Amino acid sequence: MIPRIPKRTRSLAAIGLASALLVLGALLPLWQMTLHAPQYPNGLRLVIDGRGITGDVDELNALNHYIGMATIDASKFPEGRLFYPAVVLLVVGLVLSAVVPWRWLRALVLLGLWALPATFLAVLQWRLYQFGHSLDPLAAFRLPAFTPRVFGPTVVMNFNVTALPGVGLVLLVVSALAFTIGASRPPASAAARRLPLAAAMTAGTLLLGLVGTFPVLAGPGEPARADALARAARAGDLAAVVALAPPGATIEVPPGRYPGPLVLSRPVTLRGIGRPTIDGGGRGDVVVIAGDDVRLEGFVIRSSALAYSREAAGVVVRGARAVVRHNDIQDVLFGIYLVGARDALIEGNTISTADLPVERRGHALYLWQAQRARLRANRVLRAKDGIYLSFSDDNLVEGNAVTGSRYGVHYMYSRRNIFRANTFRENIVGAAVMYSSDVALLDNTFEGSRSAAAGAGLIFKDADRLLVRGNRIVRNRIALEFDATPATLDGWARVERNLIAFNEVAFSLMSTAAIAATENAIVENLQPVQARGAVRADANRWAPDGRGNYWSDYAGFDADGDGIGDVPYRRSDLLEGLERRAPALRAFLFTPAHLALEAAARILPLVRTDPVVDDPAPLVRPPAGIPAGDARDPAAPGSEAPVRSQPGLLAVGLALGLPSGAAAAALTRRRRT
Repeated sequence: MIPRIPKRTRSLAAIGLASALLVLGALLPLWQMTLHAPQYPNGLRLVIDGRGITGDVDELNALNHYIGMATIDASKFPEGRLFYPAVVLLVVGLVLSAVVPWRWLRALVLLGLWALPATFLAVLQWRLYQFGHSLDPLAAFRLPAFTPRVFGPTVVMNFNVTALPGVGLVLLVVSALAFTIGASRPPASAAARRLPLAAAMTAGTLLLGLVGTFPVLAGPGEPARADALARAARAGDLAAVVALAPPGATIEVPPGRYPGPLVLSRPVTLRGIGRPTIDGGGRGDVVVIAGDDVRLEGFVIRSSALAYSREAAGVVVRGARAVVRHNDIQDVLFGIYLVGARDALIEGNTISTADLPVERRGHALYLWQAQRARLRANRVLRAKDGIYLSFSDDNLVEGNAVTGSRYGVHYMYSRRNIFRANTFRENIVGAAVMYSSDVALLDNTFEGSRSAAAGAGLIFKDADRLLVRGNRIVRNRIALEFDATPATLDGWARVERNLIAFNEVAFSLMSTAAIAATENAIVENLQPVQARGAVRADANRWAPDGRGNYWSDYAGFDADGDGIGDVPYRRSDLLEGLERRAPALRAFLFTPAHLALEAAARILPLVRTDPVVDDPAPLVRPPAGIPAGDARDPAAPGSEAPVRSQPGLLAVGLALGLPSGAAAAALTRRRRT
């Protein structure tokens, strides 16, 4: 015969079991989400427990920024700070309910035990709803609002998302069930003698809770911290040194090789002495600045992962007011990646990405939703895009040098950024400014972009409120290319006081361009203005303030000596117009036959074409302030830049141009017929 267990004993056992399950459940994972996609066959995991969020958080945040989802971190779940205090109160309530007969106490504990998991799920589902319904409308991929399920499957693009309860949440529910079924109210006669025991048990529980959580909240004391720091430093464990350092500490790292990844989540200064190396081992990001007010100086940072889907970088900056300076970043996919960072200073770094084909490299300086960053005196030797900005406003890019990249600057969907005194040499494109406004390019050098496919010093597409001033744009295939610029009816694009010299084409204008150009030195370009489409001479303003531009092939005169030519500069090139119809004629550009056609076009109205540029006030000498040496032919560095005239052109036209002009007229008449 099975002995009958007294009711009081069963009640105490149920309360003890509920307490143990409650504590154990609070320490284990409460919820988890797994994401599967073809590029992630093993899946990405996100786990939430009482201490915060763990798992593949960085990879998920890197993917989420493409759809404009907010960054996942513990700060987005402030109610999580109440979890452990609630657990401690419930344990105290369970202990008291075993010895005191108060009905209201048992009801309150019962309600709390069931409310804890229910509230956790309700709050989590609300936060998931917020994440899916607050997408940035300017993100690269625009999705309709969606709600990830707190339990079950959700499909987002090519990701299959599965959410499940964790072991900890299951134990919380079992704890509430055990108390509901097995606990009973103790008799009132026992309450008086058990009250001291209840007080002692409550004090003991609170004391154990404080002892257990104090090291986590307060950290080790200074002597223990110093000993631990010394041990970690001797072992070369840089991550442990950083974890043990107090906020605001300056850590000087001696020469050596230290393994990454390294996460800096508190305000510390990490200063390398003798160029120590942090090596990521190809496993992901090398250094992640996750907290505010972090300084990283004087390191060699190398070997991030090279999987493009992970967007791994040498340095990832997420916190505010970060300083990253005087580091050598090499053999990484992306160089320095600012993700939603504010007020960062990126200064004096040398960056060369992994030696991959240009289309597989990452960007050297990569700004995504970054605000008020200062990029100064950095040197980029090899990258996909030297400086890439997207959805990033109010940044200053000053004194940097970019060589051997696809785009020196790639600029998308951003506002109020200034680029000053930078040098972009031997890139496929010096700068591409697209779908942006309030851009200033001041005193930069764009040189040597001569790729036959896309070589250009500067490309502007759908750019608005644009100022291009004081730049040196030399030896490119195309100096400046404008398409749909300005982008709005009340917008503007101003090009002033630039040296535009020795390019194949100085201005390449689509029919949608409407720029204002003044006081530029346009020197010895093979083709001063190229019309790509039906460009009218009056579509663009070449003397918006009564002063035009210096054109090295201007053949006019300045009788009154005011520095402004007395006849307009008009460019109307018959051969260039014919060459657009028959590209094979390009072989005759700038030959004696070309000069003859120009003379014939001036003499014979029959073969005259509409001008693509009409500068009513051309300058007869380069504007003051543009260095004279930059306006000379590089083959003759000591010569002055004269006002060129062509006194023999009429004779050449008479001798060689009349037959060519007649042939061109016949060809033109035949094509019109």
